[in-house]
Amino acid sequence: MVELIVIGEGQTEETFVRDVLAPALGANQIYASARLINTSSEQRGGALSFERVRKFIGHTLRQRSETYVTTLFDLYGLDKTFRGVAQSKGQPPAARASRIEQLLHEDVVTFAACRPERFIPHVQPHEFESLLFSDVARLCEVEPGWQQQSAPLIAARAAVADPEWINDSPQTAPSKRLEQLNPRYRKVRHGPVAAARIGLDRIRAQCPHFRHWYDRIVTLPALQAKQPNIEYTS
Repeated sequence: MVELIVIGEGQTEETFVRDVLAPALGANQIYASARLINTSSEQRGGALSFERVRKFIGHTLRQRSETYVTTLFDLYGLDKTFRGVAQSKGQPPAARASRIEQLLHEDVVTFAACRPERFIPHVQPHEFESLLFSDVARLCEVEPGWQQQSAPLIAARAAVADPEWINDSPQTAPSKRLEQLNPRYRKVRHGPVAAARIGLDRIRAQCPHFRHWYDRIVTLPALQAKQPNIEYTS
């Protein structure tokens, strides 16, 4: 059995991991659980600065030496304190995400002083809701009446090579497009349900950056606990 801790931004990602990702990984002997970062004494998730993220991931990695840790963060709205966010502006979304992941890996592994293979950062272009554009018809089955409002969503999907390219502006990011629906799209309520209806196979087929991450974590080998250094004296 392989233990994987998925550090997410909010309750949407937490529910997605619990209800969609974990059952699929479990079939491959990967035990996945979600954790959210405390942003205050009462609140978890959201408004994550790099320093808070680095400390939380680092401390998580230090707790047990035989666990893997990954992330499920949105590229859209990612705090500029993360290295690479500002510098990669204007690059293709997957290239931006990959660069930020590379830098986050360097920073966290250095901070945690852990084996590099234990930390697998993932930044989703442009956000979790991009995955739901993998199958607009199935997405719109979640609420009665959404099918009749699907034309703009279908057009947005048709305009890009894959859902991860859908624009990240405050007006046209995937979640902003979904919020135009009536009844209004609610991230925690609708997001994981829609993802489950669409299915991971369809999402992986449509979203290459997500697929690369999933295909990596689903084949993780078991880790052996790191043994303490013991000095023997004669």
